[in-house]
Amino acid sequence: MIKKSAIRIVAAVILVGGLAVSPLLGNSESTDTSIALLAPPPPQFQIRRQRGQLTLSGHTISRRHEQDLLQIATSSYSEEPVITNFRPLGVVPRYWEDMTIELLYLLAESASAQAELSANEIRIRGITVDHVSWQSQFDALKTTLPSHVSLTVDILPVDPAVSTAEVCTRAFVAFEPGAINFEESSTNFRSSAYPRLDRVIALANACGDSEISITGHTDSSGNASRNQHLSLQRANTVGDYIVDGGIDRARLLVAGAGSSVPIADDSTRYGRSLNRRIEITLTSIDRPQNPFPTD
Repeated sequence: MIKKSAIRIVAAVILVGGLAVSPLLGNSESTDTSIALLAPPPPQFQIRRQRGQLTLSGHTISRRHEQDLLQIATSSYSEEPVITNFRPLGVVPRYWEDMTIELLYLLAESASAQAELSANEIRIRGITVDHVSWQSQFDALKTTLPSHVSLTVDILPVDPAVSTAEVCTRAFVAFEPGAINFEESSTNFRSSAYPRLDRVIALANACGDSEISITGHTDSSGNASRNQHLSLQRANTVGDYIVDGGIDRARLLVAGAGSSVPIADDSTRYGRSLNRRIEITLTSIDRPQNPFPTD
């Protein structure tokens, strides 16, 4: 009597409603089936209005959702080119469609702004010249905001009679991001730095014609060559965070000063912690005027 061998069947994985199932492709006395939950990527969406251009990118629910966003962009941002990078996902929170649309309407009331939407958080930053209209649209957005979604807003209202460049210059003079400190002998900045760096990103995003200077410093522990290298690494770490926040890397001026410019007593532990820092300044870029005006 010949004993039949059990056959292991390897099946293609089919994704149905977020569930990965290996279907049976044949008959056997013994089969192995695999059922595993596959987590979809976390939903994200970003709207950026900057330098006369509107960019929409991230996860959408359906083709109709994308068409609605494009229709609003065409009607509310009629003079601006629209760039899209939609990534249909389908598995998103129920409020996703309404919230992306409300954010698009909101940024239409800005002069320059950016909104980022995730499953549990919305972040909005930029400038507006009509704060009354912006506030009205913002109130409408809040009525559709679920209670579990956090909202971070950093909007700078400006006087339309004053140029954006002048407003930004004043803001740069008054700007003080606060201390951005590092762990000893490390390129990891402390958690207190995150909201301070977010303020840098918000202002840099609102004032697009500006440069961001980032200078790293260390305490005097270790030799000068190592400190110089470490200070530059720290400055680059901060620069990477700012770039991840949507700022063009070409706008960054990154440098390391080592331990050559202390601001506190390096003979104490507290003083050394203050010297391990990043200094950030924003400056306006003077755009050359056209010597041959067309008008």
